[in-house]
Amino acid sequence: MAVEAPFGLDPHFLFAGPNMAAARNIYDSLINRDAESRFVPGVVESWEMIEPQTWELRLRRGVTFHDGSPFTADDVAFSIARVPNVPNNPGPYTSNLRTIDRVEVVDPFTVRLHTDQVNPVLPGQLTNIFVVSKRAAETASTTDFNTGRAAIGTGPFRLEQMRGQEGMTIVRNDAFWGEKAAYQRVDIRVIGNDASRLAALLSGDIEIIESVPPADVERLQRDQRVSVFRRNSDRIMYLLPNVRLDQFPLLTDANGQALPHNPLRDVRVRQALSIALDRNALVARALDGQGVATVQMVPEQFGGYDPSITVPPADPARARALLAEAGYPNGFVLTLGCSNNRYVNDSRVCQAAGQMLSRAGFQVKVETQPWNVFSPRTLATRNDLPLMLYGLSLSSSRDASYILSTAVHTRRPGSAFGQGNRGGFSDARLDGLIDTMIGQTGPGREAELQRVARESLEQVPFIPIYNQVVVVAARRGVEYTPRMDEQMVAYQARPVAQ
Repeated sequence: MAVEAPFGLDPHFLFAGPNMAAARNIYDSLINRDAESRFVPGVVESWEMIEPQTWELRLRRGVTFHDGSPFTADDVAFSIARVPNVPNNPGPYTSNLRTIDRVEVVDPFTVRLHTDQVNPVLPGQLTNIFVVSKRAAETASTTDFNTGRAAIGTGPFRLEQMRGQEGMTIVRNDAFWGEKAAYQRVDIRVIGNDASRLAALLSGDIEIIESVPPADVERLQRDQRVSVFRRNSDRIMYLLPNVRLDQFPLLTDANGQALPHNPLRDVRVRQALSIALDRNALVARALDGQGVATVQMVPEQFGGYDPSITVPPADPARARALLAEAGYPNGFVLTLGCSNNRYVNDSRVCQAAGQMLSRAGFQVKVETQPWNVFSPRTLATRNDLPLMLYGLSLSSSRDASYILSTAVHTRRPGSAFGQGNRGGFSDARLDGLIDTMIGQTGPGREAELQRVARESLEQVPFIPIYNQVVVVAARRGVEYTPRMDEQMVAYQARPVAQ
């Protein structure tokens, strides 16, 4: 298997897709999710809201860790307690535990989670919390996980060898509680370059690859040596304006002089950015049609999606008028920052978006970097990029509540609100709406999700562009079920007769 990005094996360190995909091979999450991101039983066999602020988890009996030790409620409590205490974590998983006030171990196979408010999406949040062995991890560091010493889970594979930035080898866990993995051994290699990854597949050196370059999909579908598997993902890609500081070195006038104030703080400027984009053309050209243009926060299958909102055509003239109204009739220079190895065609998308913005009066410089450089640079407290390309996966809630609380809500590190709000957006009124909506249950929840999402987007905290598509290619004889959460997991692969 070839994957695009390096990964670590501490399942509580750096809440990012490549790490989660690697973790799902070795560990179980508290509640599992299937390829369509539906919540399904795993080591937690069933869950129930027994009171408005209490969820009871009933654990599967007879489950063992890779070292043969039994899985019990103590491991669940330990795993939840460990998440907020991993040191120097640039992207903690704590947003998934935001409402949990207390963990009660009722007996070895029953856990109760007491929350500080009603939280109807807690089961989905628990699909991101992986179970580690208390015995193996109690004194372990992230380094101990990445070297393999503490990487002991209950998942379908166990670690045989970790090779750092190059990948890992895993072997089937024959004591796995569920259906056994189809392959006895899987070699997972990191090949960051799209062309190299595809060449390795076609040469037979690799049997299955993720992140197939969109331009090659049609050709591969005609190649008798290869099978192509695709699915619309749960990831919304967006441009994120940075309003955190009042002045940025990478925001200047046409002569290169720093602007006295950050124009992105004006909602009219953010609106101009949005309506300058021809989303359908961007999907067609930069993604070769392998995407779904959108102006919404969530994909069509998820709660909060509003079918009455359609993708408008680009309007560069209106964008120029909004810039003039905001006091920038001649536009200004801004840098658009992007990764070049994290999302599908991310560098091409940025170049295309930059050209569209330039036609609307912005003078755009595009800067691309590898994800391991780009991501730390854009942390909320140190971000110096005026505009960024980002994507957020939404399977943990299957509705708009996750992106609203993570990317729109004012950043509150202590309560894990705004963890994905790297642009510093803050609106007290919207915060109040989000706080109320998160705890809402019953038949009115969907309409409220739509309302809060609509009112939030009017303030343009970020600019949705398209819904990403998962494309996987495999040699004939290998079948793969792509996951909506985009995570490449060896358990989803199986041999088929040729």
